[in-house]
Amino acid sequence: MNRRTLLTGMGALALAMRFVPASAAEPILTLRGAFARAGADGTASFSLADLDALPQTTFRTTTPWHSGPVEFSGVSVADFLAAMGVPPTEGSMQLIALNDYVVDTKASDLTSGEALLATRMNGQPMAVTDKGPVFVVFPFDSRTELQHQSYYSRAVWQLAEIDLAP
Repeated sequence: MNRRTLLTGMGALALAMRFVPASAAEPILTLRGAFARAGADGTASFSLADLDALPQTTFRTTTPWHSGPVEFSGVSVADFLAAMGVPPTEGSMQLIALNDYVVDTKASDLTSGEALLATRMNGQPMAVTDKGPVFVVFPFDSRTELQHQSYYSRAVWQLAEIDLAP
């Protein structure tokens, strides 16, 4: 079963109630590729609790998808990659959402833009219906160069996988 089938099957349920993981221990993000903390199959899965155990960052910003400023919190992409033993290089990666939306980018584009793997919005865990459970978001209000389509397109909501290029 692929993510699209799963998401479609859960669509009615998700609309009827705000979908959040059943527990903080349920995996919500997968990292694939060659990195120091990869399992034997080259992957690692992370629950909300796993992501919460990493250094946390919070910022308030406006986005094109919200009616006003929103507070986002989670682990910065830079801190996440460092904790996984991924070198901060020009390495390519794919960001893959639950609906199979894919963004090809470089790790340095995310880290230099201070991207956040947001797991909370206004202090609450993010539901699938609110762009969660993981949303790649930038502090758009802090730097005018972030207020550009190239960064908006990298703001992937419902992030499910990060695939590192070999």
